[in-house]
Amino acid sequence: MKIVEVKTSNAAPAEKVWSVLADFGGFLNWAGGGQGEIRIEGDGIGMIRHLKMGVGEIGEKLTVLDQGERQLGYEIVYGDPIGMKTYSALVTVSPVSDGTSELSWRGQFEPVMPGSEDQVAEALEAAFVAMNQALESHVQGLN
Repeated sequence: MKIVEVKTSNAAPAEKVWSVLADFGGFLNWAGGGQGEIRIEGDGIGMIRHLKMGVGEIGEKLTVLDQGERQLGYEIVYGDPIGMKTYSALVTVSPVSDGTSELSWRGQFEPVMPGSEDQVAEALEAAFVAMNQALESHVQGLN
């Protein structure tokens, strides 16, 4: 398993960022850029979001939703986004000051193609940064 860890700053308060991120089924509201489809199966831990986006169709299962620690975890149940045959992630939102927060993104994966770990890791790191930017933009637009 290859592990990718990224810390990103977010110019929005942790409570607001968390309220958006914790809505596992609302992913496309902030990350989709108006593109894609989502279908939700179940509720709470174990629920699956079925996503149809430009990269194909994937299913992600909610594995952690800790309100106190502001942690959200999920894993791929089908699909192979950016060349990953297995993937799980944990995102933690921490307050920095009244108006800012930090997101810690941790993903681990096995690549579809042997020898492509570094390339997939770079793509995953870029995806974490892009998701933070989309989340930040969305939360700031809610004000």
